[in-house]
Amino acid sequence: MSKILILGAGFGGLSTATELAGSLDGTHEIILIDRADNFSMGLRKAWALFGMGTIADGTRSRRSLRQPAIRFMRGEIESVDPNARTASVDGQTLSGDYLVIALGAQARPDLVPGLSEHGHNAWDRNRISGLKDALERFAGGRIAVVIAGAPYPCPPAPYELAMLLGEWLEARGRRERTQLSVTTLQPLLLPAAGKMGSDWLAAQLGARRITFAAGRTVERVEPNAVVFRDGALEFDILIAVPPHRVPAVVKSSGLTGDGDWIDVNPQTLATRFENVFAIGDVTQIRLANGLMLPKAGLIAELEGRAVAAAIANELKGTQAPAAFDGRAYCFLETGISAVSLIDGNFYTRPEPQVAVREPSPASAQAKREFERERLARWFKPVA
Repeated sequence: MSKILILGAGFGGLSTATELAGSLDGTHEIILIDRADNFSMGLRKAWALFGMGTIADGTRSRRSLRQPAIRFMRGEIESVDPNARTASVDGQTLSGDYLVIALGAQARPDLVPGLSEHGHNAWDRNRISGLKDALERFAGGRIAVVIAGAPYPCPPAPYELAMLLGEWLEARGRRERTQLSVTTLQPLLLPAAGKMGSDWLAAQLGARRITFAAGRTVERVEPNAVVFRDGALEFDILIAVPPHRVPAVVKSSGLTGDGDWIDVNPQTLATRFENVFAIGDVTQIRLANGLMLPKAGLIAELEGRAVAAAIANELKGTQAPAAFDGRAYCFLETGISAVSLIDGNFYTRPEPQVAVREPSPASAQAKREFERERLARWFKPVA
């Protein structure tokens, strides 16, 4: 019998565990570990903020996994030894024949002085209610959406938030009294979509009277102003995308080497350690143009499927499957009922091939279906 340890039960971990359970017989042990009992998708945060749904509606307990062959273990991962393929969880040492690291990226607002004190972190579901209260009290003024660190999970999300916010303010008669802006430290608004995709996004923002700027690096945040290297931006409400980093337990494990992220083989997701894989936001995959593969839930899911297939085929002695090919897509909400689809072939040379489709109600429905289908695949029906 072989044992597979999967650390982290987000998109990547759930995908890996579910695919393995469907491919292997009961002689192999699949252990999925996470510090939290509940799972919900990041898209729920914006929906909750603007009254499009609640986080609770999209939340499932990881103890209700559809596949009975998966053993879910809730606990704090205290250390990881990739050489021995072990993990210490709440004082208990677990070892595996295979180890899959799917621990994601953690928001680190502490890396920007003043950001935690003066900004709202819309990437923290526990702070959504505070931001919602601030917006409800807001009668007019300056709202700044500031991307203060990159890479970060779900590249379109800050722009979605700005456009949804504009529509939300319009419906409440406050848009004319509001200056709404988006700034990013990156050289393009949406580097993963290239210049054409970024120009398209700029046009979308401009049509909604949302000002924008790229290449602005945040140095610190003061009570009512973001201080950049090249000036300052005053605000009444600041919605910030903080820097993100691997969890401390990943950094201390040696998995990142001298870098900030785990380097993996782009096709197999294998690390430099035998039978140790890493998937999703915790990884770094450099593309032909030097940029990083975007950090997105679907990408983590697809990588998890590839890793699960590779492990299952090795255990069954069958031919190895096709590797992860860098193809993925994501949604970009331009309004409550209109969503654009961004379709990418990220491993092409010399540049990734990315197509942006115009917003449509059909894509809005597809985004809803995206969540519904995965929750149904990974979890038992809600009673």
